[in-house]
Amino acid sequence: MRALEYPLITPRLRLEPVTPELAAAARAGGQVFAEHIGADVPAEWRNASLRMLARTPGANWDGETSPIRAVAIHREEGCVIGDVRFEPVPLEPKLVELGYSIAVGWRRRGYALEAAGAVLDWLFEEGECKAAIAGCERGNLASVKTLRKLGFWLDGSAGSAFWWTITPDLRDAALA
Repeated sequence: MRALEYPLITPRLRLEPVTPELAAAARAGGQVFAEHIGADVPAEWRNASLRMLARTPGANWDGETSPIRAVAIHREEGCVIGDVRFEPVPLEPKLVELGYSIAVGWRRRGYALEAAGAVLDWLFEEGECKAAIAGCERGNLASVKTLRKLGFWLDGSAGSAFWWTITPDLRDAALA
């Protein structure tokens, strides 16, 4: 699989890949991270996500350490509103687990759909990904709706979680 080496731009967002340098800035704290990324880092996102982001600078994709997460920056407001994770599944070539998180004050406005959709499109068009999976709690209706709109199909359930899958064909059908 190929690495995300540049920001993804959507109508409202800039999705900045978390490089080892950006992860190091996150470890140095919110102010250093904000300066490095060129955006405000609101406390609600910083408190929930900055430490986790600092611990996940990359994964092994074809022998290389590469970004497995992108930070979602609202282009007009100039602030971080969430992040998207796209982590290769061990022992499954070209399969990625997708996850996303949007800060509480920015939810229910379509940002998860926009951010995750841009990452999926990149994964299928340039990242050499053949399929993606995602999980969510059964009671998380917002995530269920988002995954359906992205084109994911329910693949199974275990305990309190639903597991979803998507391929390029399913994504194309969702966009049609």
